[in-house]
Amino acid sequence: MSPTPEHEQTLNVYMAKLLATNGLNAKPEVQRVAHDGARGRIDIEVRIGPAVVAVEAEHGQGAGKRREAVRDASGRVDMGFADCAVAVCYPEDSTEASLADAEFLWSVHDGLEQDPSWNRGDLEQLTSVIRLTPAQLGNPDLVAAALSVSLDAAVERLSTSQKQNLAAAMNLPPGKKTGRGSEDWDKPAKRALLVVSTAIMFHARLDDHADDIKPTTDNRYGEQVPFEGDWPPTRAHICAQRDDAVSAFRDAWSLFLASDYTPIFRTARAALNACSPDPAFSYAIRTAAGAALKVVGNIAGMRHDLLGRVFHTVLDSARYDGSFYTTAPAATLLAALAINEDMCDWGDPDAVAALQITDPACGTGTLLMAAAERIRDLAPKTPDGSVSDDLAKALIEDVLAGFDINLTATHMAATTLGLLSPTTQFSKMKIGQTFLGVDEDEGKAYLGSLEFLDLQPKLLPWPNGNGNGAPKQVESEQEFATVDPSDLVIMNPPFTRDSLRHDQFNAKDEALIKRREKEIFSRTPVHLSGNSGAFMYLAEYLCKPDSGTVAIVVPLVTATNVSGLPMRQHLARSFQIETIVTSHDPRRIYFSENTRIGEMLIVCRRVGQEERTPTQVVNLAINPSSPADALTLYFAIRDGATSEGGWGTVQRWPVARMQSGDWGAVQFLSPFLSDSFQRIKTGELFPVMKLGEAAEVGPAGQAIREAFVRSKMPTSDAMRALWDHKTDVTRSLAASTDTAIAPKPGEEKRARAHWERKGRLLLPTRAFLPTTRSMTVVLDSAALGSAWVPCRFTDSDIAPEALEQAMAVFLNSSVGILSILGDRSNRKPTYPNFSIGDLNGLRVPRALCEDDAAVQALSSIFVIHSEAVLAPLPEMDSCPTRLAFDLSVADALSLNLDTVEAIRSELANEPSVTGDRYTTQA
Repeated sequence: MSPTPEHEQTLNVYMAKLLATNGLNAKPEVQRVAHDGARGRIDIEVRIGPAVVAVEAEHGQGAGKRREAVRDASGRVDMGFADCAVAVCYPEDSTEASLADAEFLWSVHDGLEQDPSWNRGDLEQLTSVIRLTPAQLGNPDLVAAALSVSLDAAVERLSTSQKQNLAAAMNLPPGKKTGRGSEDWDKPAKRALLVVSTAIMFHARLDDHADDIKPTTDNRYGEQVPFEGDWPPTRAHICAQRDDAVSAFRDAWSLFLASDYTPIFRTARAALNACSPDPAFSYAIRTAAGAALKVVGNIAGMRHDLLGRVFHTVLDSARYDGSFYTTAPAATLLAALAINEDMCDWGDPDAVAALQITDPACGTGTLLMAAAERIRDLAPKTPDGSVSDDLAKALIEDVLAGFDINLTATHMAATTLGLLSPTTQFSKMKIGQTFLGVDEDEGKAYLGSLEFLDLQPKLLPWPNGNGNGAPKQVESEQEFATVDPSDLVIMNPPFTRDSLRHDQFNAKDEALIKRREKEIFSRTPVHLSGNSGAFMYLAEYLCKPDSGTVAIVVPLVTATNVSGLPMRQHLARSFQIETIVTSHDPRRIYFSENTRIGEMLIVCRRVGQEERTPTQVVNLAINPSSPADALTLYFAIRDGATSEGGWGTVQRWPVARMQSGDWGAVQFLSPFLSDSFQRIKTGELFPVMKLGEAAEVGPAGQAIREAFVRSKMPTSDAMRALWDHKTDVTRSLAASTDTAIAPKPGEEKRARAHWERKGRLLLPTRAFLPTTRSMTVVLDSAALGSAWVPCRFTDSDIAPEALEQAMAVFLNSSVGILSILGDRSNRKPTYPNFSIGDLNGLRVPRALCEDDAAVQALSSIFVIHSEAVLAPLPEMDSCPTRLAFDLSVADALSLNLDTVEAIRSELANEPSVTGDRYTTQA
């Protein structure tokens, strides 16, 4: 006889005990009073720092019970009883004995989300989600936007000389030139005021700990002298109200520096000292202070990604140094995947404190903070649900190390990490600014953190303002950065293509810097067409040789582009590539702020060859938008429930394939399409050859744009091109040129050489898949292209015209489209680019290059359907012309028609083709 289910209130008492056992400060059946005097009860109250989380539970998991739980959870937030709430549904047959092992349903509510999503998991997972719930309070974008607007208003009041002084204090160059050609000093001045604002936020946090941090020794001087000043420093909100707010904050921060906090307050004081406190500058500082204190008053404002989010809104150097910072959900997911339950004996504080975690491109510290929060989640808790002071101190002083080339970023990283434990010794914090540039005295170039690969990075000292002028350089306690071999290297390396990298330097310095890059990477697998590969190599170098882990965010093209092949092979041979996560969610294909390119998360570990297992490739249909959802996704990945939870799909990619550099599992959400493309690529589905082995492909569109100009009138040489790929114009296999072209002055010789390579069969250089109709076209006469590339069959006994027509039919069939997309460069999945290398490597049926019967069969289909309008690719499953292509291709290549139909159906529903989130087919 099964146990009798308990009463709901009794279950709440048991549940609160279980949550407390797992480290949460949880109490059952708590009475609360709203601001208007209304009274109510919270089923289970959980306090996490200053935040109150209401856990509202229902006994049962049916639709009605879920609605009641959501209603109660939302009500507790609306009435002000809690800052956020989690609706939980117990299983129908729950008892005290069964609750610890039960499978719960839950939904997180912060008062903003109106469309609740439900997740399922065990007590451990629910506990972790509750612990992270305050991290998604409010809307950080709105908080960041409000602070950004206030800083803009402050900058508007400053003179040009004041803006220049602020920029000099932070070692910042001017922004891009304005339309009139003058230098833009607004952005660097805004960044300097942002440093002041973050210091004010930290000041406000220290106000609550003033008694605990009163110094006995004055640390502002090189020698040990007793502290004799007044204490405590004036509180932040009082400084902000003073007429001379500049002096008030300067004096308060001087006192804090007597205690510690050099990375935060020395940098911010340099900004304060940059200008005389005239009315305009005083107004700017008061405005920045008011905005900063509003952020502090908002619990959401203290979440760890806010400073980075604000920084992104004012940063203007990403174009040159690739500084795109990780989103909070991606950081949470990457840290959870990298720092697993087996990485350390989490019950041993000494073992935890002995860990070394390094981010050599730390930015504002988002990934380091996510790693710290993951460790705090796994480590033993005190009765109030927090970790011990000793562990919090060890995280800042011993475990976490971060370096970056941006002073303002490292200042914010130090501030962010400092929020973990404001009373620890900041003098031992391992956050530093590494020097990227040319030392004028030495005449030597330095590459920031990449110098770890040769000698050591040069560290820049924290600024120290000297009165009203620019900061003077001070002697650094440590001239070069050092870091121990790391248990984990976690980072989002900068990503900038070679043509833009280091453009912020003058031509001479840029040449020296790039020469230094070649010195370091000349005998490595790194291709310097972009700099993410260099940092991937650095990550491998920094981690422990026998047990280290690397967790990185890199562009999705890293998995497929030809230039990245040696680095993929190197990484897969040096590590077990444990997990790759990609996003096939068109709403969020990225894992970084302020970018719209596709990215992936990679986690790899040092293990012996005999211990290696297939790589887990997780292709997301939904990219989580909050840290709590990211943690729920982590549990789904860990437990093999990714598909069941609707998050996405998982493929297991063999070790040998990964080590060969073939990481093609990232290309499709559908595992069937990935598998089918592999069968095409290996010739299992039908005998194949590379297109470049049977035809000449080129010249590339870039070459045409460099040598030709479009003409509105016919030219003397009658040169023409299909310039654009307009899907409302190019709608069938047969196409016509859309422009006359003429050689640019001085480019006549090169233009004529290109013209000699004209062709009738044109292949795409790019395509927006949701609207594309024809992937390849055949012209009525040979021409060139800009968004198209000519393809010529010149060494065959089969008539070239028939070859071109047959190939056009194949490449517009479902199997042909899969062949094109399988090795595409996925900078943006819905809008792929196809390089000459991609097109030369395109797998095509050998029969269509050598078998006259097969060629003539498809050529005849071309003649029948060449003028037919093709439906866009998302409608390919119901396009009669596409069906005719598929039938003819299946017949010519002896393919199973069911396989061809499945490929067509899966392609039509693939997110990169539809441009929409994946939906289950009817």
